[in-house]
Amino acid sequence: MFIGDSITAAWGVVRAETFARHGFVTRGVPGETSAQIRARFLRDTADARGVHLLCGINDIAEIGGPVPDRAIAQNIITMGRMAFAAGLPLTIGTVMPSDFWGWRPELRPVARIRALNGWLRGYCAAGPARLVDYGPALATAEGALRRDLTDDGIHLNGAGYAAVEPVMLRALGAVPD
Repeated sequence: MFIGDSITAAWGVVRAETFARHGFVTRGVPGETSAQIRARFLRDTADARGVHLLCGINDIAEIGGPVPDRAIAQNIITMGRMAFAAGLPLTIGTVMPSDFWGWRPELRPVARIRALNGWLRGYCAAGPARLVDYGPALATAEGALRRDLTDDGIHLNGAGYAAVEPVMLRALGAVPD
């Protein structure tokens, strides 16, 4: 079960063949913050065999107003506890790189994304959640999403999803095509 926001929602559409072949299901809702994903986490993962969580970018983008990094972290910790209590293996994806160039450039999110991803690395290293790091496949040296992998600086295009698919499949123990 892939749970997250618009990036997750589109992933299952753009890479539908891969998702069908591996039995992956997406529960992405465009515009949702980590708190909104947390609110539906148990319902949406009820029949899952495992969870891939990808969230945080909409918090950083201030979709529902400013959200402190500690609140994002607490939402992720809570979802981790829910997954583990339900006996579900949890894989957490790093927040996709972005500088919001076509979307909200005034927020200048690179430093916050790097900090949140650093926290995610530590969280996963200290516990049973697995980390999948999407940054190396997507980021420029400056921490932005490569322009050939996006149309707006935040959402992946087809080439972007194709770039992260092998990373995701390896992290989940599936064999990349």
